[in-house]
Amino acid sequence: MNTKKMAFYCFMLLLSSSRILAQNNSSTSLMQTDSTIMHINGEGTFIRLGKAEGTKINFLTAVQSGVQYNQLDSNGIKSNTNRMSLNLVRISITASGYKDKMSMGIMTDLTGTSPILEGWVGLSMFKKRAKFILGQKQTNTNNRLAMSDERYAQYLGQTIAGKSNDGVVNGGLAQNFVGASREGGLFLESNFKINNWKIYPSVSLTTGEGQNFFSSQSNKGLKYGGRLDIMPFGDFINNNAFIAQDIYREKKPKLAIGIAASINKKASSSIGSENATISGIYNLAGVADFADYRKLAADFIFKYNGFSVVGEYMNGNVVGKDLFTNITATNKLTEQAASNYYNLGNATNIQSSYITKNGWSVDGRYTMVKPEFEVDNSLIHPQTWISAGVNKFIKNNSVKIGMNFTYIENKLKATVTTKKTIVNLGVQIMM
Repeated sequence: MNTKKMAFYCFMLLLSSSRILAQNNSSTSLMQTDSTIMHINGEGTFIRLGKAEGTKINFLTAVQSGVQYNQLDSNGIKSNTNRMSLNLVRISITASGYKDKMSMGIMTDLTGTSPILEGWVGLSMFKKRAKFILGQKQTNTNNRLAMSDERYAQYLGQTIAGKSNDGVVNGGLAQNFVGASREGGLFLESNFKINNWKIYPSVSLTTGEGQNFFSSQSNKGLKYGGRLDIMPFGDFINNNAFIAQDIYREKKPKLAIGIAASINKKASSSIGSENATISGIYNLAGVADFADYRKLAADFIFKYNGFSVVGEYMNGNVVGKDLFTNITATNKLTEQAASNYYNLGNATNIQSSYITKNGWSVDGRYTMVKPEFEVDNSLIHPQTWISAGVNKFIKNNSVKIGMNFTYIENKLKATVTTKKTIVNLGVQIMM
């Protein structure tokens, strides 16, 4: 069912319902009504059909426009580019029913290369302590901020197919080791408490080819992964543990520590987020083959009263036996040679922000990227990323206006270093 049909069906259900009640702030108890509709600034429109445990639907749209200035300095030769664009246009619908046991979600990406960014169905079990999900969604095997919806990104900038091509939105760590953050497959998420501690374990089995769940795939191998998040001071407000800024202003100190790992069997792209972009690797029989790509991520986030700090680390490496770089199987695919095909190395990211009570925020980010092998043909080069920004939140995050600056120094070869300066001015409206 496409998005237009789904939206039409939901609205027809609303029109046929017997009563629609807007949000009531009165403390007087009211007779239970059949249906309600409520809009919350920055969080969308919430619709309830039927009585207490009936169907619940949430509509949230976001439009972000922007202006960008870009200067590239390659060994003293400078070039400038400017652009005006729609950075993102998103429409999302989530719904739940049967006492919240069944759920579904769909998100469009009208500025991307594929109209459907996410599409999934879920089944909750064991009193909502576990959830089984089938479809395409943000995977649990990346760094913390790659699991955040781009609509809540710390830095405004253009995203296409769920990733920022210039790295401004998600930063240098995600640019080099994540790419597109959605994957298609099976996900099992769970949660439990030990005293005040909240613990979130999850595992996943995906295609290993990124956002290609709704298109044809060669499926050379699957990707196996998992993540563990521990919150020693209890849960965050809403999804605040996966948003860089403290937009909900946590009233008590909150800390989350996470670790994630994955192995992508026979990965056919450099970071396992695309389909069949690698060529030139063969097995003993002279047949095209691929190595296994492994990632390890560790991160933390601390928030309190508008202040936030995030630290992230990610490492990418490969493993594979009897692989060669020629069809006659005489040139062994060593780890150093594999750096020409896969993103091998590590990255460390630290960023912080403070949001005042009247909605002004000041943000900073620093990222250092190191290749596993510092050779000219390596896909990963020594990089330094520095970002700073100022944002203004209006009406509970429903309107965000921001300007950010990013400086990227990239040592491409022993004698070639590029310096890129990017300045973005953006406006985002969510409703």
